[in-house]
Amino acid sequence: MNNVINVNKVIKVNKNPFFTLFTFFTLFTFPLNGAPPPSKGPQLRAPVKTTVTDEAALFKGLAGSITGVGLVTADEKQAMSQTIDREKNWILRRTMGQVYDSAYQLYREGKFQESLELLNRIVTLDPGFEKARALHSALAAAGGAARPGGTRLPTPKSARQLVQENFFEALATYRDGRKVEAVRKFEEVLALEPSNRKAQYYINRINGEIAKEYFEKGKFAKTEGRLEEALNDFYTAVSLDSKSYAFLSRQITEMESQVRAKKLQYHLAEALRALTNSQWSKARASAQEMTRLDPNNQRAQEIVAESYDLEAKGYLSRGDAHLGRKEFEKAIEEYRGAVKLGYRAGEAKEKISIAEARIKQTQDDARRKEEEEKARKEAEERVKAATGGAAKTEQGAAGSGQDSAPPEAKKASEAHYQQAMVFYQAGDLQRALQELGMALKFDPNNQNAYAAKRMIEQKLAR
Repeated sequence: MNNVINVNKVIKVNKNPFFTLFTFFTLFTFPLNGAPPPSKGPQLRAPVKTTVTDEAALFKGLAGSITGVGLVTADEKQAMSQTIDREKNWILRRTMGQVYDSAYQLYREGKFQESLELLNRIVTLDPGFEKARALHSALAAAGGAARPGGTRLPTPKSARQLVQENFFEALATYRDGRKVEAVRKFEEVLALEPSNRKAQYYINRINGEIAKEYFEKGKFAKTEGRLEEALNDFYTAVSLDSKSYAFLSRQITEMESQVRAKKLQYHLAEALRALTNSQWSKARASAQEMTRLDPNNQRAQEIVAESYDLEAKGYLSRGDAHLGRKEFEKAIEEYRGAVKLGYRAGEAKEKISIAEARIKQTQDDARRKEEEEKARKEAEERVKAATGGAAKTEQGAAGSGQDSAPPEAKKASEAHYQQAMVFYQAGDLQRALQELGMALKFDPNNQNAYAAKRMIEQKLAR
């Protein structure tokens, strides 16, 4: 059997220069000639563990080095990398098939160790290659693996003997009741000899028996109302013996509809319960499960929209409460939650503007009050400096013999006095005198008011 690939023929498949580069790399990485080193005989050794380089990483590195010259754009680099990946997968599948043919030919020629080494490479690079895996397992086991009961069979002298040994081992496994393992071993027999009808017969037979067991389990689960479990059992029965259990198709379709309806009802109840408890994310998750089961489910779409709307209302309501308590920063934080959610965002943005305006107004009021307080104190200091102790003596004489004013009157007198100082600081002496007159009217013993009134009158007299 000729296992050498015609390089020119392969290259003609695709004119892409990256493909050509990849082809040469693959051919040199995976030599396909069918001429292994001279063998001293069919004696088996333990399978050789091979270290496999990640070809994808090698080729991505190669693509990066090509773009290093600055003549290839980032998009072209990405496209080239994707092309290399596609070509690699195509060549890998083609190459692995040819390598397997070489490995099988070596096995048929009695060169078991050489075949095993090639198979070891295949199953390492492509673990999903079932034929290679089965043949690899059969040859590896024949190299000295323990058999049931702790015995070891002698190394086979021919491919035919290896087939017989594996067949009888699979048959013994089946008779021990280990059906799944027996199927795997009969598949190894088929890998050794694809035309072995006995192995195929037992595979079909065992699969039929396992399928019957799953069918019976499914029927029982269905009678108890465990529809999902019954479906899984029926699926398995059909996959193992599609011909015998084709009649299950209608039942499976009906049960799938029932299970879907049951799940829809469950997720609907969960979504409504979550809405009632203000669990918005949970409500949307349940609605999304409904959509997954039924993409056109109108109720699921309504629940999603309702949950977003109610969540947004919650943000706005809490924001309004904070705004009413003049907790402006907290209010803005809640309003921003609605903006981030994407529902009632316009309304939330308007309320954020109101809260920010209130913050600015509060800051301006505090600053103005601070400035007025500072001005009042400065005016008071100037009044005290201008009048000295004489004002106090005069006020004490004027107030002698009068009863002390009530607390409310003193408070009102002090308020008028402070307002008078504001007018005085602003240069409005007439209005300052009016306020001082009101202050003395409420509390004739207001020493500061007397002193300020005297000072202003002296200024006006000049």
